[in-house]
Amino acid sequence: MSNISLTKYSKSESLENREFSVPKILDNLIKFSIDQNSTKIEIKIERNGLSLIEIRNNGIGMSPKDLEDSIKGHSNILSDKNIFLDISKISKLEIISKERDKTRGSLLKITNDKIMPIKQCYADIGTKVSLKDFFYNNHKERVNPENFIEEDIKKIIFNYAVTFPKIDFFVSLNKKIILEAPIEDELSKDKIISRIGNIFNKKIAKSLIKEELETEEIGIQVYYSNTTELYKKNNNQFIIVNNRPENFREIKTIFNDLYTKSFEVDRYPYFFVFLSYDENTVEKNKVKKILKSLLLRSFAKQIYKIIETQDNKKNSINSAINFHENFQIIESKNGIIIKNIKNNKKVEISISSIQNLFK
Repeated sequence: MSNISLTKYSKSESLENREFSVPKILDNLIKFSIDQNSTKIEIKIERNGLSLIEIRNNGIGMSPKDLEDSIKGHSNILSDKNIFLDISKISKLEIISKERDKTRGSLLKITNDKIMPIKQCYADIGTKVSLKDFFYNNHKERVNPENFIEEDIKKIIFNYAVTFPKIDFFVSLNKKIILEAPIEDELSKDKIISRIGNIFNKKIAKSLIKEELETEEIGIQVYYSNTTELYKKNNNQFIIVNNRPENFREIKTIFNDLYTKSFEVDRYPYFFVFLSYDENTVEKNKVKKILKSLLLRSFAKQIYKIIETQDNKKNSINSAINFHENFQIIESKNGIIIKNIKNNKKVEISISSIQNLFK
């Protein structure tokens, strides 16, 4: 392939009608790496993606023809056939790829709207995609902060890392490592909880309550933190539809409304909602109704446990044991209370004092 201008290739729709924020680009590139049967994904981002987005995987790799097709917009290996074609028009794109059964890799480079000839090169098995100078030719979008929101970048990455515990993720953002998540142990009782513990922290993982439901059309798996792990902001909440992050605002609203009202709290839990259903045939309203029913049952069960625990504590503290004729022993928070029934006088003996008696 000799030097060719990208203007030769048409797009599925105009660039103006597509979203090309850094989180959206990352979404597509991580999905591509997963579709390549990768077991390891490394991501490097600088200046929130403005100067560099780099993602490499150890997947099956791409042939020279695959690379050529990927920027013509009719690739058979990309879920979004136009993604490489379109992002090459707003950044300086470089793809290095090597198939597992080949000794050499291939290099595709596109700079200033020009496609360089595909060359052979030394490469590791898999694919590395590098985007530099994002929106170098569009000042308006380059200075638009909405395209480079750090929290949204992290959320996309964490979403995929939680969803795919059998993939090793390593991520550097603005020269700081934000994620090191090796493949979860096969012997782990619940790989999702184990991965959540590795991404966030073990305390959150231990607080999680799990619920599952499966119908003929819809599969639901929910993890949410109990009332000991609540937060002022609701940004630690993840919704995954068919193994892909989804901004399902209605579900987020339903979950938080039910949670805060059920447990009478003014803070928010961590939650992870995994949904699987045919988006072409199953209406979102049906998904929302089934999820709401599952949450109501789960919350009711947890409230009952809380009440039962509180009652047991009250009973254990307030229950009195009669001994001799005029005395009772009552458990207190600090030890025991001995009460004279006749004159109602009380003496409290601390735990430490009781322990000293047995030394």
